[in-house]
Amino acid sequence: MTSVPAAPAAERAGAARRAGRWEVAAPVAVALAVGSWGLSGPSLWRDESVSVLVARMPFAELRRFLADLDAVHALYYLLLRPFAALPGPLEIIVRLPSVLAFAAAAYGVAALGRRLAGTRAALYAGLLYALTPMAARYAQEARSYALVSAVAVLATWLLVKLLDRPSTAACLAYGASVALLGWLHLYALLLIPAHLLTAWLPALRRTLRARAGASGPGPSGAVRSLAAVAAAVAAAVAAAGAALVPLLVLAAGQKDAQVFWLKPPGWAELAAFPGEIAGAGAVVLFAAAVWGAGRAPAVAVWAALPVVLSFAISQVQPVYHPRYVLFAVPLLALLAGIGLAALPRRAVPVVVLALFAALVLPAQVALRQPASRPDDLRTLAATLAAEERPGDRVLFVPGRFRLFVAVYDGPYERLTDLTRAPGAPGPRTAAELDAALKGVDRVWLISPRIGTKYADDERYRTLQRTLTPGQTRTYGSIHLSLWTRNN
Repeated sequence: MTSVPAAPAAERAGAARRAGRWEVAAPVAVALAVGSWGLSGPSLWRDESVSVLVARMPFAELRRFLADLDAVHALYYLLLRPFAALPGPLEIIVRLPSVLAFAAAAYGVAALGRRLAGTRAALYAGLLYALTPMAARYAQEARSYALVSAVAVLATWLLVKLLDRPSTAACLAYGASVALLGWLHLYALLLIPAHLLTAWLPALRRTLRARAGASGPGPSGAVRSLAAVAAAVAAAVAAAGAALVPLLVLAAGQKDAQVFWLKPPGWAELAAFPGEIAGAGAVVLFAAAVWGAGRAPAVAVWAALPVVLSFAISQVQPVYHPRYVLFAVPLLALLAGIGLAALPRRAVPVVVLALFAALVLPAQVALRQPASRPDDLRTLAATLAAEERPGDRVLFVPGRFRLFVAVYDGPYERLTDLTRAPGAPGPRTAAELDAALKGVDRVWLISPRIGTKYADDERYRTLQRTLTPGQTRTYGSIHLSLWTRNN
């Protein structure tokens, strides 16, 4: 009987890569489907309105705006510009970059899973991420958070490559990804201490290389290799830090206006974070992640340390918000996917994955409802369009609320804005507003709830002296009231 010669090693490796492609492709397809499902259902809300209106500003106006506010989001606004200029359904067009970033992150999670733990881990990790409600929520938002997650996954992939096969090109690529991550969102740099721990701690490094199938140097060369690669990672991070200096300078000057609303989180906020991520599926996701932590301690550090650091720093200087640590969610899904792949019997992970999908379905449905966002700007604009009359005016208190609501621009283009005079660099003074109100019978006031914070706003007090308020209607956190003159 003639024996069949074994396939060459290169041929076997190629066959394995081809066999594993669908395990990476399937999460991308699911992420695209989940991200596209009901994309235009919820109205754009306040933060998305800012994104779109700033992305549409002429460059001169954009420079002035970023000099005063939101410099930390400058790169995202520039990336959104071509999309914001396109015709078509507004919600779909401006949220499309986030959907694509969500799919890219799912690809990266699966690719990391395949590199670190095999094709089954790739499939489970990618699908877990694609089905996670928090990731899907920000895949359907015209803000930078889905892009930040994708770049965090990219930076982690490039770190693994650098640790596995050090080279100048790998070092430069990793440094560039860290700089890009910071330019998209400074708080995402909380991932980098976790990366540095992976590079500098021999135990984490060895387990990572073992999972990646890397052949390490001999015992005497191991220490030299560890030190050299750790130094390369540190040099790449330092170079990225230098590239971020201009943004850091601008952001430091805008900090009080940018994140004044953040408060130090308590244990209740930290305890609520798993539910924020996966709703009723949190128990399944975190149990799988705990199971995977013993098999991939480096991944556990990537997923957990940024959240811990954010929480700890926030006790002194608040920086914590669930969306600000969204970039840790794909790494949590990676850890959980590695845990599922380690379960006995192939049917068990499939059952667990199906259970996770069933548990998160209510949360996935809920986030696509019209009232699922903090503001309903679409209904607000429709109300104005239906009830406005010739000669009506609009007043925004505070003045920045025009950016917050006017993404559905139809009625705002027709209504004369009393907040600032045409061509004026700043808002009207109380005296200027008083003069502008002469002969005006109806003014639409758009504001948050007028409490102690805004009750002393000079424009509000001038309006209060001149006209009489009618019924106030609320659209999420935005209030609309019609003020009329008594005859």
